[in-house]
Amino acid sequence: MTVQQEATQRRLRVAVIVALVLATVVGYADRQVLALLKPVLDRQLGWSAAQYGAISATFQIAMAFGLLLAGWIVDRAGPRLALGAGLVGWSLFATAHALARTVPAFIVLRAGLGIFEAVGTPASMAAVTALFPRGLRGRVIGVLNAVPNAAAMLTPILVGLLFPWLGWTGTVAAIGVSGLVLAAFWFGLPLGGLQTGEPRSVSPRTAAAPAAGWRPVAAFALGKTLTDPVWWFMLYWLPDLLHRRFGLDTAHLPLPLVAIYAAAAAGSLMAGLWPARLVRNGMEPEAARRRMQIIAAFAVMPLPLCLLPVAGLLATVALVGLALFGHQAFATSLFSFVSERIPAGRVGRVAGIGAFCGNAAGAAALWGASRLLGGPGGLLPILLYAASAYAIAACVFALLVPVRDLRSR
Repeated sequence: MTVQQEATQRRLRVAVIVALVLATVVGYADRQVLALLKPVLDRQLGWSAAQYGAISATFQIAMAFGLLLAGWIVDRAGPRLALGAGLVGWSLFATAHALARTVPAFIVLRAGLGIFEAVGTPASMAAVTALFPRGLRGRVIGVLNAVPNAAAMLTPILVGLLFPWLGWTGTVAAIGVSGLVLAAFWFGLPLGGLQTGEPRSVSPRTAAAPAAGWRPVAAFALGKTLTDPVWWFMLYWLPDLLHRRFGLDTAHLPLPLVAIYAAAAAGSLMAGLWPARLVRNGMEPEAARRRMQIIAAFAVMPLPLCLLPVAGLLATVALVGLALFGHQAFATSLFSFVSERIPAGRVGRVAGIGAFCGNAAGAAALWGASRLLGGPGGLLPILLYAASAYAIAACVFALLVPVRDLRSR
């Protein structure tokens, strides 16, 4: 490969990262905008907590089942076509939310949004696996996994800026249309000419052999099943909880949410970079990844303390931020495992299966949360589950895929 070809590869890889980052930002903004506008929509449309729970759960269920098909489509059609078509589809459904006025209409539109957004995760994983060498995949995934947190920080700011000028309908439509612009950018990238494969010199410590059998798939799927409900609960209910407990309105929500999701983004970046540093210092790659999982599990454990009467807004933000730091660090370790240990031709399907399990569990969590929050236990059962879920997932992962079975060549 000539110097000019290598330079072309680097530029295209940077463009791909930018496109995947922006696709994730747009997707999460489309999901999160209803949660941020919920106090307004409650007043104007008269939603109950159960109706909002049904709308939220519909998206999760549709996305979960869409993921089963999306992984297969990505492996057959390739990430370029699959992600571009998904972007167009989910952006049209997101824009159409501005026309909805009834709960059934929102349910139909959230279902369409979820089906098309399902392509995002397997397409991104397949693109990273195809276009980046193994030694870089963990770091790239760490960056991409930090993006939802950046989106969660930027969306409240964006909604706070757009809402006074455009109202809720214009705000929703503007965010939806941005996805169509991004789809045009994605289709314009010359990805067909990008060479793939491993770098010319690969260290034995980073040239990991693919994992075989059902155990790696089961470990990834169970890890997502156990931990994803925590993320989805926080994404959909955190703004409302801060509003109810501390009286924060649309104008005052952005700062606490930015702080919380900044901590979550730090967890993604740390899980992408710190294990690589341990490997350079002589540790086995898989052992480094498992150490990150243990740290992540401990980070979530103090979360129930935010229910103490003495826990004010600052303490609540700190504890929730630490928990989401742990969640994103754990999630990055799971996706890094898939990109490095699953054969390239199966990455889309495996990512889709795991994401299906995580989203199905998230849908159940959202449905259950809408009922638990009105009961005598309130938040306590939810936060106690969150505090233990990651430790359980780490143990399950260790039992199904022991480090000794994943030694580097």
